[in-house]
Amino acid sequence: MNTTKKISKLLENALKETQKSKSIPEIEVDKIIVEKPRNKKFGNWSTNIAMILAKKLKKNPLDIAKIITENIEKNDDIEIISLVKPGFINFSMSKKFRANLVKKIIEENDSYGSNIEGKGEKIQLEFVSVNPTGPVHVGHARGAIVGSCIANILSFSGYEVSKEYYVNDAGNQIKLYIDSIKSKIYSNFEKIFPFPDDGYKGEHIEEISEQIISSLKINANNVEVLEDEILRKESIEITLSKIKKDLLELGIEYDNWFYESSLFSNKVDNIVESILMKKNLVFEKDGATWFKASEFLTENDVVIKRSKNEGHTYFFSDMAYHYDKFFIRKYDNVINIFGADHHSHVDRLNSALQALDIKTDKLKILLTQIVHFKNENEIQKFSKRSGNIYTVRDLLEIVGKDVCRFNFLSRSMDSQQEFDLQLATNESSENPVYYVQYAYARLCSIINSFNDNFNIDKVDLNLLTSDYEKEIIDYLDYFPEMILECKAKLQTQNLTQYSIDLAKSLQVFYENCRVISDNKKLTLSRISLIIACKVVLKNTLDIMGISTPESM
Repeated sequence: MNTTKKISKLLENALKETQKSKSIPEIEVDKIIVEKPRNKKFGNWSTNIAMILAKKLKKNPLDIAKIITENIEKNDDIEIISLVKPGFINFSMSKKFRANLVKKIIEENDSYGSNIEGKGEKIQLEFVSVNPTGPVHVGHARGAIVGSCIANILSFSGYEVSKEYYVNDAGNQIKLYIDSIKSKIYSNFEKIFPFPDDGYKGEHIEEISEQIISSLKINANNVEVLEDEILRKESIEITLSKIKKDLLELGIEYDNWFYESSLFSNKVDNIVESILMKKNLVFEKDGATWFKASEFLTENDVVIKRSKNEGHTYFFSDMAYHYDKFFIRKYDNVINIFGADHHSHVDRLNSALQALDIKTDKLKILLTQIVHFKNENEIQKFSKRSGNIYTVRDLLEIVGKDVCRFNFLSRSMDSQQEFDLQLATNESSENPVYYVQYAYARLCSIINSFNDNFNIDKVDLNLLTSDYEKEIIDYLDYFPEMILECKAKLQTQNLTQYSIDLAKSLQVFYENCRVISDNKKLTLSRISLIIACKVVLKNTLDIMGISTPESM
């Protein structure tokens, strides 16, 4: 149990005592919130419960706070309980608490900071899911990295997480892509296949055409009898293998690759269409089939089947896909990470869920805002179809996986981001990821330089009493709470900031406290603190998907 829950429990018991004695009337409290105060002088943890109760009871919050604190049972973990206007109850933790915490971190090791909030709940997390029509564009890197990190946060919080890539292998974009490749293959043998309007160009089309010619043994004699389905399958397979490789180098590995075409081969589309028809939620207009989305959350109805036998729309496929997620594979909750251009899709998709009798609170849609890449004060522009493309691989070659991940995780998804390529390639403490990794490597170096036998049960951790040591321990105590905040908000920027702040606290500690000295007992206690810091910093970097070098 983390510290905030322990304090919440003490406060809950205290409130029960006040209500028994009638000093505070019985009143329902939704949740007792315990947070870290902004100013360190107000202790380690704080609650505003007295102010919440005072508002309901129309009484002075300081009087309520005093009654509550008088009923808090004595606890060895808490050294001081203080009251601050207008009614905060603040808690300062004891020397014994800090000593036990250091030992606990070392013993729990890579599980320290984890929780069981998820209770094994099945969550499907879908992210990236770009059309298999070329390499992963650099514009999708943010959603990819944030999605993989959120998956780690949820797994660390006790959820059964499945990371999924939705392969859009049906529809018009795939047809354009295959026809573009076919046109290029034909031209290689001085034959003509019309290049489609708005088709795909660039180096990638040339490369994949060469690969297909080689893998399918195409020549001037058989190119015109090449079956479209074989070409389609080979094109998608080769493209996906490149996408998988690039994402893996970005630190992203999926549990499942789900093909849009399977929705049609498994007749899921027929099931969904039948449900909509039975509920009278479809109608014909202008030769197309429409879904009555306006009866739910949108102003306008949405086309689900195009006119002239042009097939189902992307929206209908997505509708069938979510039916599959909830009813066939039975996920408890689903999280989709979309780009900012999918904003209008949110209400349409939630309308579809309501039509299919799926509670909309079971689907969480996160939108990643635009990233501007800057190099030497110039904004870079990207385009896939024109051939002027920056891919994820290009970005990795410039800055590397760790720098890339740290940068994208350091900002809230709902804010636009400027990625400074010049700063990102700076291998110094000005680059935050190197600063944090250096802090980790230094921890490893100190531990490796300590040659004596180490047994945590024989170390006097009560010797860790300096302000510098207490500050670090208190920050280690905050780690489980920070994870819970990331989980609740489905955000990642607190992780990067936590790692930077811990690295800074360690630097101040080194400047004021010698770890290995002639004082053997103090050395053992400080080595223990260093080991605990290594555990927490490694757990933080592991969740972010960033490597932990033991030397730099």
